[in-house]
Amino acid sequence: MTTEQAFLLELIKRSQFPEAIDAASAGETQETQETHESRKTQETPETQENTAIVPDGLDWDKLYKETFFQSVLCMAWTCFDELPELKNALPEEVRARWKEAENRQLVNYIRYMHAQAELTALMREKEIPFAVLKGLAAAINYRDPSKRAMGDIDFIVPQELFEKTREILLEAGYRLTSEEPDYTRHIAFDRFGVHFELHHHFSHEDRDVERFVTDGIENARNVAVDGTEFSMLPPLGNGIVLLDHMKNHLKSGLGLRQVIDWMMYVSSELNDSFWETEFRSAAEEARLVKLAKVVTKMCLKYMGLPADNISWCDDADDRLCDDLIENLLVSGNFGRRNGEGNKIENVTASIRREGLFRRLQSAGESNWKAYKKHKWLKPFCWIYQSGRYARQGFKAKRSGAQLKDDLKRAEKRNKLLRELEII
Repeated sequence: MTTEQAFLLELIKRSQFPEAIDAASAGETQETQETHESRKTQETPETQENTAIVPDGLDWDKLYKETFFQSVLCMAWTCFDELPELKNALPEEVRARWKEAENRQLVNYIRYMHAQAELTALMREKEIPFAVLKGLAAAINYRDPSKRAMGDIDFIVPQELFEKTREILLEAGYRLTSEEPDYTRHIAFDRFGVHFELHHHFSHEDRDVERFVTDGIENARNVAVDGTEFSMLPPLGNGIVLLDHMKNHLKSGLGLRQVIDWMMYVSSELNDSFWETEFRSAAEEARLVKLAKVVTKMCLKYMGLPADNISWCDDADDRLCDDLIENLLVSGNFGRRNGEGNKIENVTASIRREGLFRRLQSAGESNWKAYKKHKWLKPFCWIYQSGRYARQGFKAKRSGAQLKDDLKRAEKRNKLLRELEII
């Protein structure tokens, strides 16, 4: 772990759990406090501002890029707004870039909230039961929901109302953008630059968690964030969705944003009592117990999650926690830290999990538009996908050393997935 990555984790901790840090600071012994005072008298005012927080050798530009790779720019910026001594240490050029990014995210958040309010009003007017998945349903647990980077608005309706909802959205001016490659689960719309995904099904092929989602739609909660109302799944269904979401992104590029969603959910909902009475049996059914325990213990160890009433993960393997945080920091949100290399890593990891022909065939069926119109082309999908991979590999322009790193990361990821009982 680099200095910048370690400090990023410290910023996440300070942004979400400042009370825990304050309490820990208040618990210092008199001897420790006297040591701090003695040290201060030997420092200039300039060094006093930075000593307590900024680690030696920190590269501010690299830190900024780490927050970008992990999609936690604004969450980290919270610390600069609340700690003047930290903001004063930030070089002017990096500060300006960071502040500009924060302003862009705030504008996007306002647009996102308007789109969410409009969707909620439409669903309620048409009497369509629905529940938001991730997004605001995750941000609701954050100390400041506006600091969570928002992407699509994912929502689910009862399967029998899916086609009706599709028509309602089209009549209301939502533009259908694609029904591929994941039509088995959702279709996509766009409205005023905001991307929507209408789900009739949430579960992926390898694990079925649909029962918890379906039951949740029937018992959806009406809640509000920053004055914007929406419906979301009850605590059990919401937690299973966040956990399953992490599991799937681990196969392609899990980042800190998805982990923080889970961490804040645990902090708000998943205490020892709820784990024992409801959540454990659901996680066992979904084969996600080990992932839940390892991720949560990792958050306790590295990201400041307060340990009060969260002993249910105590038996998680510390080495797996260390391996997982390394994987997250190397990958970045959706694997963006490795760019083109992440695509090669994903393909290699998938081939080693599924076998070459099976991977080529399944990916070809998903990606080949001609096959979707002409099903008789199915026997040739693997040939199409072979050519597609060859073109992508050529465009990636990866050096031999880079390819070697891509393959090594793929093997490490598959090993981690096996140990987490995901594959």
